[in-house]
Amino acid sequence: MANTKQITMTQNQKIVVEPLDKEASAADTLSEINRSFAEKKTANKAKLFKLPYVDIRNVPISADLLEKIVVEEARQILAFPFFQIGKKIRVAIANPKNSRTKKYLERLKNEGLKVYLNLASREEILAKIEKIHALQPRRPKEFRNENAETSLKNYEEEVQNLEQLVKKAHAISAKETLNQIFVGALRINASDIHFQPDEQKIDLRFRVDGILQKILEFDRQVGNEIVNQLKYESKLRLNVTNIPQDGRLNFLAENRKIDVRISALPTEFGESIVCRLLDSKKKIKTFEELGFTNVSLENLRNAVRMREGMILVTGPTSSGKTTTLYALLSEFNNPERKIATLENPVEYHLENIVQSQIDEEQGYTFAKGLRALLRHDPNILMVGEIRDENTAETSAQAAMTGHVLLSTLHTNSAVEAIPRLLSLGLKPFVLVSSLSLVVTQRLVRRPCEKCSKKVKPTPEQLGLIEEFLAEIKSLNPKIQIKAPEFLWEPAGCKFCRNTGYYGQLAIAESFQIDEKLKELILKNAPTAEITKHAREKQGMISFAEDGVIKAAAGLTTLAEISRVAGIKLTK
Repeated sequence: MANTKQITMTQNQKIVVEPLDKEASAADTLSEINRSFAEKKTANKAKLFKLPYVDIRNVPISADLLEKIVVEEARQILAFPFFQIGKKIRVAIANPKNSRTKKYLERLKNEGLKVYLNLASREEILAKIEKIHALQPRRPKEFRNENAETSLKNYEEEVQNLEQLVKKAHAISAKETLNQIFVGALRINASDIHFQPDEQKIDLRFRVDGILQKILEFDRQVGNEIVNQLKYESKLRLNVTNIPQDGRLNFLAENRKIDVRISALPTEFGESIVCRLLDSKKKIKTFEELGFTNVSLENLRNAVRMREGMILVTGPTSSGKTTTLYALLSEFNNPERKIATLENPVEYHLENIVQSQIDEEQGYTFAKGLRALLRHDPNILMVGEIRDENTAETSAQAAMTGHVLLSTLHTNSAVEAIPRLLSLGLKPFVLVSSLSLVVTQRLVRRPCEKCSKKVKPTPEQLGLIEEFLAEIKSLNPKIQIKAPEFLWEPAGCKFCRNTGYYGQLAIAESFQIDEKLKELILKNAPTAEITKHAREKQGMISFAEDGVIKAAAGLTTLAEISRVAGIKLTK
């Protein structure tokens, strides 16, 4: 293709074909033709707006401006300054009617600058912004939320009234709006942030104490800008909206590094985005602080003295399993022990513990990681989750060869962990030789201390509680608790965002693998028989019964136990 031509434009906007010194592909030539026509269209558009046209691709940016251009903002407003002398500044824009562009230009004028505009094509402005980004000094990989770090306390009033963001979102950048959303989530102890699209709007919801709360809603234009900003910060592909994507970012808040895991899911009305907030410096709670009492607390205390065996914490998603594992690790942690973990993701960073994060996309699975960790001579191992035969088998082997193995499993009750492990392919004789303790838990909300009030239980409620307490005492005489004179009833205030609840605690059931249970497992006894033995011989109480005890003690409410454990409040 020796005769390949270069397409350029003269001053009067005529297309001229010139010979090239180098060869170019047909695709490059076609692309250049398309670009030339696009630039001609922009030049004609500039005449309509009575603005000078500029082919911004070939225009150098003043060095003093290069570092000042905020790339995220420039992408949104499709504008950036490219030349400045004193107070005179020249700005390339794609659309003078764009409301965000107008606000940006007004801001420059308020700074005392005399602004001169040049119209450039949208495509070349975006391409130039990417070149500017590449030329700028490398920023830290983490997403540093300056607003959150330097003035978190100043946002308190705004966070309590997050609805103000809807009005402010049109006046501030998507990055600033996203910052304030993160700050708001932290201030009210949200664990997750949800962006849920609808036909006309995008709802913003926070999960607080396990319950989703609608915070506000954005119109589609503003909401899409925020979602695109979030995707950019978490390194998701902006032009991909039809397949699921996972990403991550982190930011600093009051000298705490907050990790954010992002999941994007295509839906009928756009992408649904969920952000999980993970505070790496969050204080590890004790068993008592988590809410464990009675049999489960005693079993956990005994487990810390173990030298080998498998300890499983089971329950549904978001039931606090990993938090309990960290409490166990903290109790095990001392200079005489080597402790290693396999997690996805690493939620808390613990001193003196080797923590490794799996990456299944790269083939680094729990099973492979566990085999590698065993070569590091650990005393205590934690595997984030047992979900397949290989991980179950390797975990069991580790527990039988002088290691304490901690992990989680998805089951609805403690006893169901046994058939679940068998269904994963674990042989009965391997299971009874490795498994030592199973704890199942749920999370219930605590009544808000500032607004909840005492009420006398109804006769139906009192009768229900007395029936539960009688059953509990027959199983475990050590548990002595009387029917309460008062129960707590949630009211709602500013502190708890009118929910009536603030904070969570665990309700749990647990049992140890004793000799009789080993016999039952080896002969493939039904779960009902295993449950009967655990209750009658070990004093195991169900998490529903544990919940009633805590409601009677004023630690939660009967409504919460009903919601989480499914018990009836009336006869």
